[in-house]
Amino acid sequence: MFFKKYRQVIGMALASTLLLTGCSAASQEVASGETSTTGVAKEESNKDKAEPIVIRYGSHAASEEDPNYKDPVTGEYVMDEETRAEKLKVLEHIRETLNVDFQFVQFPGDTGEVLLQSVLAGDPLCDVARIYTYGAGGILGQNILQPLDEWEELLKEEDPPKVFDKYYFLRLGGDHNITFLPLMYNIDYIEAVDALKVDGKTVYPTDLYLSGDWTWSTFKDYLEKIDRHYTNSQAPERPERRIEAFWSSHYDIVLQAVHAAGGSIYGRNGLEIESDATKEAVAFTQELIESGLVYVQNQAEGNQDIVDGRESIGRGETVFSLIEDWKTRSHSQKLAERGQSMGYVPFPRPDHMALDDPNYRDCRIPGESYAILKGTDEEKIPLAIQATYMYLNGETGEPKEEGEKSVFIGMDMFHPEIGQDMVDIYHKRSEETVVNELADVFSISGKFIRLVGDSIYGRNNTPKYSVAIEQQRGIFDDAIAIKEKALNSGKAQDNVVPKFEKLVTGTYHYPVGTDLSQIDFTKDFTATDNIDGNLDMATATVEIVDVDTTVAATYTSGIQVKIKDKNGNEAVSKNDVVIFDDKNTTPPTLAAKAEYRTIKLEEDANKINWANDFIESAVDKDGIVLNSRVEADLSELDTTTAGTYNVSLTVTDYANNKASITIEVEVVKGE
Repeated sequence: MFFKKYRQVIGMALASTLLLTGCSAASQEVASGETSTTGVAKEESNKDKAEPIVIRYGSHAASEEDPNYKDPVTGEYVMDEETRAEKLKVLEHIRETLNVDFQFVQFPGDTGEVLLQSVLAGDPLCDVARIYTYGAGGILGQNILQPLDEWEELLKEEDPPKVFDKYYFLRLGGDHNITFLPLMYNIDYIEAVDALKVDGKTVYPTDLYLSGDWTWSTFKDYLEKIDRHYTNSQAPERPERRIEAFWSSHYDIVLQAVHAAGGSIYGRNGLEIESDATKEAVAFTQELIESGLVYVQNQAEGNQDIVDGRESIGRGETVFSLIEDWKTRSHSQKLAERGQSMGYVPFPRPDHMALDDPNYRDCRIPGESYAILKGTDEEKIPLAIQATYMYLNGETGEPKEEGEKSVFIGMDMFHPEIGQDMVDIYHKRSEETVVNELADVFSISGKFIRLVGDSIYGRNNTPKYSVAIEQQRGIFDDAIAIKEKALNSGKAQDNVVPKFEKLVTGTYHYPVGTDLSQIDFTKDFTATDNIDGNLDMATATVEIVDVDTTVAATYTSGIQVKIKDKNGNEAVSKNDVVIFDDKNTTPPTLAAKAEYRTIKLEEDANKINWANDFIESAVDKDGIVLNSRVEADLSELDTTTAGTYNVSLTVTDYANNKASITIEVEVVKGE
């Protein structure tokens, strides 16, 4: 069946291609929406040739990909001239080879929502959809992607992973790139540690990697020496903080350790959460955290410790950190501004594993992914597959010059001791790495994060991971079964949760003794759904979570408003609530930072976060944080003239007690 269809469509395309003569590129001026970008002028002699087949390529960033997109304000092309010329060549080659007019469609809203709506309506927004990183799992669960097994021959070169024994993706981006969270380090900080020197020369992580000694135990020893050296240090941006040996999160570390040990959460061979490699990696992560050699911001569920860990190296607050590959350049620039540079080394491997063991690998999750929507004309699918590959690979029909390989992370390639070593290691690891972690595609990574965190920190009386995973394996099996059921259902699945809009501002706050159950919090919200439209808030529920109204304190996520759409998708709005002592007459405590920033000339003083930038502490007598209630008197401040000015800062607690301080701020010329 496939070969018959394939020959039929390609035959038509090739026959049409033979009729192409005297074509020249012409730029069609567009500003938004669906656009034809090949811009080929039809010569008089070509009037009788077959019309090109339109393939619509949809993207959340089509304005950046379409070479003929113009800024609606300036009227200028968004794409730089050199890139635009190359893109036009690619689109012309697609047309000449396949007789395909490759058009760009800008998604008008959230990718998952607009694609689902269009498929449910029987009118797919595009033929080929570009899906943002981390979005593949949710969109796959909607059952709106066309299985491509019938056209497997066209996918072989790309070798995209199968999902439940079917091909749903043309490409899961990430092959032949290093891990999305490379292990980076501050080279200058390492060079300052005498304990890392032999005969007066620093032993760098790259030296240990190339010698085959870069193992988990070596890494621990390396961190111990760094930790001792920087015990009493001060970080450059926030001197109240020390320089850590390694700042990260349990999730980032365990994900790298699992793959360095040859395991996965869900890899190309299926679910591997019970493998020896995964158990070993979790145990190593726990050992690092318990030893104090890795600093974790907090142990609570959520992403803040992950974010803080990934940002710490740019602030100069750590030697080692795991950073998103696309952010390494900005962090490297921040180091360069301080006269420092950044290095890269693969995550270390277990001691029992050899350097050349094929199971010693980087973790690579899918990046941007590409798929064909259900409802696309089957006769167009082979052309859509080929045209998309040609576009993504930048094929122009001209031989490509073998240029110098690029490095896409921000490391010091020209460091006199290790620059070339790092470049060589980077290229070797990149070439060997393919997408090998599909936990996000199966929507189980969040469950894994929570279980690992619970087992490491002992939350909810959870035992060690090796025991906990035996007890909770069913949670993962159930989640995977739900996705498989959706894909076998034969219909599109609405898995998009409704959206809340809060109609009131500020933090909920009530006096001690208030009965929260008597308050109608639902009136403070509206909720809309992508399919059902406006939802009736009378169907919403309110849950008061771990709030003791007899004790003055701030209760994080203490008031939770929930609502479901007709398909059972539940949205939860989590709101903090302050219980305060309304009989309190003690003024709050307000203290400025020992050192704080200057104000740039012409800076908008009304946009300054005075509490965050200038206040060390703002609390009431019960320790309730009042930063959001700090106000600044700017009557004496003139940001149009350099100089020193007084600014009065006042905080008011929830019982209406006030405290004020006056600080001197300096207005200076910006660099």
